[in-house]
Amino acid sequence: MGALELETLTWPEVRREIEAGRDTIIVAFGAVEQHGHHMPLGTDAIFGDELSRRLAERLDAFRAPTFRVGCSRHHLAFPGTMSMEEETFHRVVGDLLRGWSAHGFRRIVILPTHGGNFAPLAGALEKLGTLDGVKVVGISDLSLLVQATLGLGAELGVPASEGGLHGGQWETSMMLALHPELVRMDAAVPGYTGDLESGVERFLGEGVHVLTDTGVFGDPTNASAEHGRLYIERLLDLTAELVERES
Repeated sequence: MGALELETLTWPEVRREIEAGRDTIIVAFGAVEQHGHHMPLGTDAIFGDELSRRLAERLDAFRAPTFRVGCSRHHLAFPGTMSMEEETFHRVVGDLLRGWSAHGFRRIVILPTHGGNFAPLAGALEKLGTLDGVKVVGISDLSLLVQATLGLGAELGVPASEGGLHGGQWETSMMLALHPELVRMDAAVPGYTGDLESGVERFLGEGVHVLTDTGVFGDPTNASAEHGRLYIERLLDLTAELVERES
């Protein structure tokens, strides 16, 4: 059956599909924030569009439009970055899910495609509590993303310092696989490639600008579309498995 694009349908069409049993909806929460000199600010939102569509195809689900602003405070030192506070994020998630539950959706899948949205999503779902008759599957465990990217990168021989956390090898590879025309590889340069654990602490606590003036955590110079396709498939496989396991 494939994915149904929510924003292209009329409300009677949505109701008919729900009544016929197609009652799963997927929404991605991305971001518009700096991604170094070589990738667009909309990288995480674009990932949200592409990954939620592919996941909806696998699950025969509705795909809602990607939320394009996330919790990106740690990137605000770079012009153009957009961010919301966690309390705002919590309210957005709660309002959205309560509305959909009243429409008859029985499974709601929330897919963060920006690392800074995982913990706020966990907080939002804790505040929301249960919705009668609705299974909410929120991908709030960041280890799934790490497993699909740095974990697979290790299998491919990519050092963790190169894969990085932001704008590095794996993220640039994914964009090369999806939209190579948006990647400026001639401007790609290494960013922070030091100790991962201490770097993450400062990245989240103080902002990426204290680690590197490029905004990149990792080294994108060896990125490839081939690796990008592998990262995307692993991420989709793990996510689909989690959704089915928790449904």
